[in-house]
Amino acid sequence: MEHVDALRDEVREFMKVVRLVKQHHQAGNGMLAPGVAGMLAVIERLAGGCHLKELAVSCGLDQSTTSRAVSAFVHDGLVRRVADPRDGRASFLELTDAGRDAMRRTNDCYTALLGAALRDWSAAEVQLFCQMLRRFAESLARSAEMDRTTMEATR
Repeated sequence: MEHVDALRDEVREFMKVVRLVKQHHQAGNGMLAPGVAGMLAVIERLAGGCHLKELAVSCGLDQSTTSRAVSAFVHDGLVRRVADPRDGRASFLELTDAGRDAMRRTNDCYTALLGAALRDWSAAEVQLFCQMLRRFAESLARSAEMDRTTMEATR
């Protein structure tokens, strides 16, 4: 378990760096907060719009949290609600031009930040890191889901 303890400590250090990136955002450099950028990226990736429920599932958030965030995005002019032609009661979420511009600026900032951090890494190292990070995230998600299922079954 020593290797798991070492990983736990490294994850804590990584989370500290993530907090520093968030603070950098708050310094007013034009970047969207990481959580906002993540949600807008999902809306952007689901081109043609997505429903609130799809966004919540894709972001791993409950619908009430997602609804409050989307209301703020709409208020800030980053997202618009468009009537779903198949169901007049529902609406799609789409990025506005301002939302796409904010995402472009944020992606440019993150690309520059990551590029600077990885300037001494080879392309193969970056690719391997991406693969390992994806594998770790998927394994962690499966483990968390198993724990949640087990806890629910014992209630």
